[in-house]
Amino acid sequence: MERKKIHTFKTRILEIENLVDDVKHFVLSIPEGFDFHPGQFISLIIPKGAGQIRRPYSIASKPGKDKIDLCIKILPEGLITPILNEMKVGDEINALGPMGHFYVQDESIDKPLTFIATGTGITPFRSAIHHLLENDSQNPITLIAGYRYEKNSLYDNEFKDLEKKYPNFTYKKAISRPEEGNKAYVQDVLKENILPNTHYYICGLKEMVFAVRDLLTEEKQVPKENVFFEKYD
Repeated sequence: MERKKIHTFKTRILEIENLVDDVKHFVLSIPEGFDFHPGQFISLIIPKGAGQIRRPYSIASKPGKDKIDLCIKILPEGLITPILNEMKVGDEINALGPMGHFYVQDESIDKPLTFIATGTGITPFRSAIHHLLENDSQNPITLIAGYRYEKNSLYDNEFKDLEKKYPNFTYKKAISRPEEGNKAYVQDVLKENILPNTHYYICGLKEMVFAVRDLLTEEKQVPKENVFFEKYD
């Protein structure tokens, strides 16, 4: 797959939306010629003290637009997110990208795909799912998203609409602390949705990532070369 050119650039905040209590959706400008593979990330560079801090954030939107989306969890003790939390539309940020190799590999294109995420780990999959579906992928695509509470669900109505529009797309959720009904983890949902010859992509915090990886490769005997993952910690 073609390597995308890495740019150092200045971006401007075009939109900010509060998705849930501690997660914000940012829309940022990009320079002409900026292109990326769905699943890649940019690093935001923030001045702090006498130096600067750089942190990576997955791109949440599909390629081919004149702007990109970021989905960022605001951490009160974070090095950058408290600063981002105070920023307004029109503010400028230095950035670097695109970078990373966590995107749908060439050998995955003609196979069923299952994306498994918790929290903001859903970000690169939002990019990939829109890109695949809108480019007429006919292969089965399943998204399994896990959250502690129903109210923490990210892009929920958007994925429900995609499921209605595209018969090859399935959207499932796992809520570990439901107000009613049975609690579930992504592993529980995944066990009921194992398909042959499928490629699995996992994104989130390492405890979940390793648990799902081990479930697939050890318990379900999925070949290791069919499992791809990215850790957010």
